[in-house]
Amino acid sequence: MKTQFLKTLKPGSQVDDIFFITRRDVKERRDGASFLTFEFQDKSGRVAGIMWDRIDDALRCVEPGGFYRVVGKMGDYQGKPQLTVTVIYPADPAEVNREDFITATKYDRKELMAELQGCVAEVKNKHLAKLLAAFFEDMDFVKKFSDAPAAAQVHHACIGGLLEHTVFMCRLARTVPDTYEEVNRDLLMTGIILHDVGKTDEYSYDKSIDHTWDGRLLGHIVMGYEMVRSRIDEIKGFPEELRRLLLHIILSHHGQLEFGSPKSPKFVEALIVHFLDNLDARVAMFRDAVADNQGTKWTDFHKYLETNVYIYDPLE
Repeated sequence: MKTQFLKTLKPGSQVDDIFFITRRDVKERRDGASFLTFEFQDKSGRVAGIMWDRIDDALRCVEPGGFYRVVGKMGDYQGKPQLTVTVIYPADPAEVNREDFITATKYDRKELMAELQGCVAEVKNKHLAKLLAAFFEDMDFVKKFSDAPAAAQVHHACIGGLLEHTVFMCRLARTVPDTYEEVNRDLLMTGIILHDVGKTDEYSYDKSIDHTWDGRLLGHIVMGYEMVRSRIDEIKGFPEELRRLLLHIILSHHGQLEFGSPKSPKFVEALIVHFLDNLDARVAMFRDAVADNQGTKWTDFHKYLETNVYIYDPLE
């Protein structure tokens, strides 16, 4: 059973436990000799590692994307934790437990799914209702949607992360058509519910969160587009214009080409899905940054938020 977790290890701590390796690089010292750098992960977070000696042995058996027994000492480099490795070798699979490496959403997934099913039931357009039923009356799909993470590390990177992210977006969207009367409520809600559907197949999460091969090669936008298009094609009489609008929402929900969207939003519902998706993801990033940096007032520079996060005490 795993007893040491990265974020709880203090400088000077002796380390002997199992960690997941997300990165392994070979680098050259000034004298021409080689050394290794790593990134280790468990459910508490990620920490950099370094190995100076016996690297030939490590190179023969260590690859990113695996679980390894690591022996060494926790230190720090330029004010950040760094694990100096003396011995590393493949872990016994029987000693690897998913709960040690993947966190789960703090919310009750049964309650979240019941809330999402309520949002599905509110969609009145008969064609969109049939499409949603094709997904959410399939219990195998419902199980995958309940379990899937929404990311490997950036936001909602946990069991149930996709479900949490989708439900929170639905909550945010409920009042939008009341404010903007030109917004089609059923199209908006269906677009939100299905915008990340490809993530049910983008990630594997048996013992750690990683991309599937299709996830790496295709990505959830393309995968989700194909999943929704395929289900639409099975519904007789599904309007071509409605098909076009919904598929565009999926293709454009990242907003810009540089963020992975083949198209930018071309109508208001697509724009709202994009902004709500970005809003919920970024709030989650702020929340995680605060949780990971208790005891400080400022975090290090966050590369996705593009700022240092200020942590303030609860207001009265």
